[in-house]
Amino acid sequence: MNVAMEHSVDRLSPANVEAECSILGAILLDPKAYDEAAALGFIAGDMSCDSHRRIYSAIQAIADAGRPVDIVTLPEELANRRQLEAVGGYGYISSLLDGVPDRPSIRHYVKIVREKSAQRKLVHACNATMAAISDGCSSQEAIEGLGESVLQIQTGSDEAPAQRVVSFTDQVYNEWEKLADGSGDLIGLSTSLNCLDLATTGIRKGELWLVGGRTGDGKTALALQIAAANCRERIPVGMFSIEMAKGDLLQRLWSHEGKIPFSNIRYPRRLELETRERIKRAMFNVGQWPLFVVEDSSLSIQKLLAKARLLVRQEKVQLLIIDYVQLISAPARDEKERLTKVSNALRALAKDTGVPVVAISQLSRPKDGSLNARPNKFCLKESGSQENDSHVIILTYRPVDEYGNPTGDDELIIAKQRHGPVSNERVYFDSKTLTFYERRNHE
Repeated sequence: MNVAMEHSVDRLSPANVEAECSILGAILLDPKAYDEAAALGFIAGDMSCDSHRRIYSAIQAIADAGRPVDIVTLPEELANRRQLEAVGGYGYISSLLDGVPDRPSIRHYVKIVREKSAQRKLVHACNATMAAISDGCSSQEAIEGLGESVLQIQTGSDEAPAQRVVSFTDQVYNEWEKLADGSGDLIGLSTSLNCLDLATTGIRKGELWLVGGRTGDGKTALALQIAAANCRERIPVGMFSIEMAKGDLLQRLWSHEGKIPFSNIRYPRRLELETRERIKRAMFNVGQWPLFVVEDSSLSIQKLLAKARLLVRQEKVQLLIIDYVQLISAPARDEKERLTKVSNALRALAKDTGVPVVAISQLSRPKDGSLNARPNKFCLKESGSQENDSHVIILTYRPVDEYGNPTGDDELIIAKQRHGPVSNERVYFDSKTLTFYERRNHE
């Protein structure tokens, strides 16, 4: 089958068949390329050839089913759909690999094909407007119709601008009914502390949580504690560590899991045999967790979003933790605009994937320099959009005495909860094992 013939009838229909073939060939060469294309928002409808649309739809079905995409499974899927011969048979599928470089830049091919897709839509919109005018449509109606089409092209959406409530009522009610029929008070994922779980009902799907704190107040420790609590329940967690090396992160988890002073792990010489055995057991336990760590000291928001979507698709991650917001780069004129873009992107990531995001954020220093100044949500550093975008804000608060030593009267302040009350939860932070406890358990 000569796919190029599909375009010979309509020369005014922009297309780049070679780039389409390169996308399909790249996916067959490396199945991870599909995840990258999907993360960029590429869909079958962006292809100009009907055969390519069918092939890409089959690839999507294979990937969604968790099966490998290769030169064997793709023809099999197309054959099951009775479309194999229509796309050109085994020979055409094999030919997609011809000329594909060892490390193809699928991002480049996707950009080309999506641009041609937008051009085709624009041509079709203009043709439809001309046809409407020929049928007696007024100029005002034609302009309005063309404007709507152009707006859809600009936003990359061919869908209706809104949905009537009746179209999704059943789905929302069924999800609510499952929650209502569940057992226990926890609806979302655990925060690791009963007081927080009861106050918030847990970290729910699609939510953006911010854990804020000043330097040394345990914000990263709390985030790791949340990760540990869910990993113990075999819930896959993705951790983006921008500041801390993965080795340091892992050692902190050993300390938390084994209830071993972190100093013993950092300075292991002259340890008793029993302590070494406890560290070894903790190491083994943590090694079995479904925890996926991305260590990148120069992470851009675009790279973070792509990697996060890959983790969700490939590893079925159900919770994303980011340490920390102020270190994520984004194109902007100043710091405030950069953090606003990052915050908006994290909110959209949680909403679009349905996977909750827990992001760590620094707090600004108190203006009076007081070490015991109680933080609030307006202390989030540099950007008020963090407060607006988040569903829940948890602030760590660890007061000190006149000598600068922690008093133990620590609190986790629920400074914002979009669907619930704010409160101050009394906790105790064990600086030796980097673990928060409910204070009543230590009084």
